[in-house]
Amino acid sequence: MKSLLKSVKILIYSVLLVSACALTVFAHDRISDGQYKYHWDHNFPGQYAHLAVRKNVTDLTPAEKTAFVKAIKTLKTTIPVGSKVSIYDQFIAIHLGATRLIHNHKGHSNGSVQELAHENAAFFPWHREYIRRFEQALQAVDPSVSLPYWDWTDPKALDVIFNDDFLGSNGQGVTIKIPNQGNFTGGPVQSGAFAAANGWVMNPVLNINPDTETSLGTSLVRFLRVPPASDYPLPKKDIERVLALNDYSLFRAALEGFISVDEQGKVTPGGFIHNYIHGLVGGVQIDASTTPVTFKGLGTMSNIPSSPYDPVFWLHHANVDRLWAEWQDNGHKGSDFYPADSQPYGHNLKDRMWPWDGGMSTPKATALGNLVSLLPKFDPEDLVRPIDVLNHRKLGYTYEIKENSTRRKFQLWDKF
Repeated sequence: MKSLLKSVKILIYSVLLVSACALTVFAHDRISDGQYKYHWDHNFPGQYAHLAVRKNVTDLTPAEKTAFVKAIKTLKTTIPVGSKVSIYDQFIAIHLGATRLIHNHKGHSNGSVQELAHENAAFFPWHREYIRRFEQALQAVDPSVSLPYWDWTDPKALDVIFNDDFLGSNGQGVTIKIPNQGNFTGGPVQSGAFAAANGWVMNPVLNINPDTETSLGTSLVRFLRVPPASDYPLPKKDIERVLALNDYSLFRAALEGFISVDEQGKVTPGGFIHNYIHGLVGGVQIDASTTPVTFKGLGTMSNIPSSPYDPVFWLHHANVDRLWAEWQDNGHKGSDFYPADSQPYGHNLKDRMWPWDGGMSTPKATALGNLVSLLPKFDPEDLVRPIDVLNHRKLGYTYEIKENSTRRKFQLWDKF
């Protein structure tokens, strides 16, 4: 198996097949006809012929929105044999675990906790693999479903996404007074498919505050467009400026949103782009009395470890992945544009990324329970490194975008 992985560079995936009785985990090493919604890309005849298509959320038909929601709800209500939690909750446990890893291998056995999925080089490749596996789980429920993406520069997207016919509206029941700004409302989502009354109940052991390790409850919470994260859409020029950066480390930090880089190359720290959108949905409050100034998350999307409990997370990260793919297409293809070394373990080009690392790392248990017991079982030969996911077409999907009222597809090649 290892020689096969090396020779053809095809990842082993844990996917879910739907039967009349249950969802079963199995491994496969290629995409089979009939399993996914396919796209024939005329730009690559014979090489990347059949690809799942990720569409702009504003282009989804009513039927596609309904199918997406239904597939998510199925994952949330399906508990695999031997598991304590649903398939959806297992994905939450993975994201939470990636924020608190303890390496077990030689040289990294001192018990220190490390972040893998954020704040460093593997932010892009780790989330690419993570959301692709989630997409495959959805496709096991309904082969027609693919992850839509949320273009943050599209002014129509908010009304499409946060509507009761799709992912539900803003939260209700809590009013926040912001000095010199006014009163703003948010709180638990109370209508639509993702309200607690309609079955969207979060596991309190997984929905935790990472600083205090106390539970944040069982309801999806949103404080949509509460200042300071109130401006929408994001300016296209801000995205274009990020895409124009040539250095991977600078590009990653800017798109993830820890810095902003202006036209003169001046770097300003803060909360931008990806990070800003988390705050736009979940809400943040600024505490100016501290040095440095601190930010307090109000809702689910603002609590990064358990943020996938808000289903908008998947659309948000599909767009992050789309922009990385566009950057790669724009002269940054292959392993020459990813750090080979000098990064924390798990972030270098050929490091294994947990949980697809053959047991080299273990997530720290939370104060509320044993996180490890809530994770799915991983095949020890299910090994994924950043180098394995640099070409998203090899993972079986592409992005559809509109440009001047015509559709085009990314033309991505990679060097291996």
